[in-house]
Amino acid sequence: MSWLENMLIMAGILLDVFAAMEIQGAMLANIKKKTLIIACAVVAAVELVFYLVGYFICWVLSANGYIPNPIYYGEAVAAIVLALLGMRLIVKAVQRKFIQERRRDTIRVWDYIRLVVMSSIYTAAAGCVCGLVGVTVWQVIIIILVISIVMVICGFYTGLHYGFEIKTIAYVAGALLLWGVSIEMLLHRILDVI
Repeated sequence: MSWLENMLIMAGILLDVFAAMEIQGAMLANIKKKTLIIACAVVAAVELVFYLVGYFICWVLSANGYIPNPIYYGEAVAAIVLALLGMRLIVKAVQRKFIQERRRDTIRVWDYIRLVVMSSIYTAAAGCVCGLVGVTVWQVIIIILVISIVMVICGFYTGLHYGFEIKTIAYVAGALLLWGVSIEMLLHRILDVI
């Protein structure tokens, strides 16, 4: 998988984090730098841990020969997993969950950590796929760090200025990114059409 595919996959998955941070930002009176730094560090760390766990589990399985053709099967599984993750984001976009809004002066990590961990499970699935196809792990670590920080900052400030209704657009955009990479992998790598 190329660096562009990895970047689009991580951006698609982390748009879920953007939506979670947008909801939290909509409830804040103002955003303190300390809150922003802690949120960026927590999200980036959780995403990295889940990615690396998924990566190393599947890498060990493929390195020890438990999966006969890891690159082919990894790309096939990636196309399926990305399509399913895109469907999950569309379901979240269509759902109208009730959000208990109340203005706060500060936000605690426990207010959003559950949402980040749920999103990180899908990052672990992406890590597993990357472990099968043998992606350079350092490249993806940098991508996760940068995109996590960007999504947290953009989510907080979008929520602060516009409320939390843009999260639906974020979910749809994430689904389109994941579906685009899934279709490209299916046509280019699995079916050899392109």
